[in-house]
Amino acid sequence: MTVTKAPRFSLLCFGFVVCGMVTVLPGPLLPLMAARWGLRDVQSGEFFAALFLASTVGSIFSPHWLRRNLPSGYAAMTAGVVTLMAAGQTARGVLGHTLALAAFALVGLGIGLSVTATNLIVGMIAENEAGPGERARRIAIVNLWWGIGAVVCPWLIAAAERRGRVQDLLLVTALATAAMFAGLLPQWLQPEPRTGAIEPPSLRSEAGILVFFAVFLFLYVGVETVVGGWITTYAHRFTEMTVERASLMVSLYWMALLAGRWIGSVALRSVPERIVLLPSLGVAFAAVLPLVAPHSVSVVVAAAAIAGAGFGPVFPIGISRMLGRITDHRNTGWVFALTASGGAVLPWLTGLVSTRTGSLRIGFTVPVLALAAILLLAAAENRLLGRKPD
Repeated sequence: MTVTKAPRFSLLCFGFVVCGMVTVLPGPLLPLMAARWGLRDVQSGEFFAALFLASTVGSIFSPHWLRRNLPSGYAAMTAGVVTLMAAGQTARGVLGHTLALAAFALVGLGIGLSVTATNLIVGMIAENEAGPGERARRIAIVNLWWGIGAVVCPWLIAAAERRGRVQDLLLVTALATAAMFAGLLPQWLQPEPRTGAIEPPSLRSEAGILVFFAVFLFLYVGVETVVGGWITTYAHRFTEMTVERASLMVSLYWMALLAGRWIGSVALRSVPERIVLLPSLGVAFAAVLPLVAPHSVSVVVAAAAIAGAGFGPVFPIGISRMLGRITDHRNTGWVFALTASGGAVLPWLTGLVSTRTGSLRIGFTVPVLALAAILLLAAAENRLLGRKPD
């Protein structure tokens, strides 16, 4: 697979900071919107649904026109943030809610288009320039910058809210997405990357590989989201932490994940992908497993930090190994779409098990079992799909 006149890697990294920020926008803005327009929880939940569904659509179509969808995604994000600013200026609940839904749908569409295209292009650039060994490292680095944007956004929203400058922050975000669109606009004139095969294989011929990585990444994203989404409630419910202190667990978890991603990117310079992947999954499994039984505050804090660090390298390596096995990247759209849905399904399933059993600890058997399945898949990859250079 070859990519000519590709966008600068540094530009793609900056774009992923912006993508990380807009992806988590609904969370920190939710209390403000609910209070302004008097929304019920079910109405507030529609914002996440709009973002997710539109992102799924974008992910499906993105691989077919990578060069055009990369800047188009940032154009959609710009339109979405501007629409969100317009929604913030209205005091009418129905109008504001409708505009915000449209805004998050546009943002989600942009995320699906640009994030998918970026991961694929970065993987192909790295393999073309430096070989397969560099592919996972580059994907890890660009996703590290996505994580930085996701971690920083809630803090920026909180600071802007205290000063009454939320609209100004949204304006800066819109300018950043617009700058990315302008910077990537020349990609429209570039030819689409080739698959490297004279006759690209059919979807059926690569179905087994795609199904394998769809399941692997679906489970992984679901587990990552379960721990990040439920750890605050877990810490508050089963330790002596106040809600305020327990909320810091989320920041600890995501910062540990970023650290793990950075450490993984460094290790991948000299260590094969599988040698990084399997121990990382083992560490994460060992960290999450104790949460199904009573433990002290220190154990819960350590579990969140160690699990985050273990999760760090997994997603980039999973994407890299998928790209290393397929011939036609255009078949990957539905894999990226299904991957994102793991972040919706497994947290819901954890809550369902917790409700039915009356214990969130038992609910955490969901991520434990999912992690066990991921470990088994990772260990059996070469046996199931055939050996590839590691």
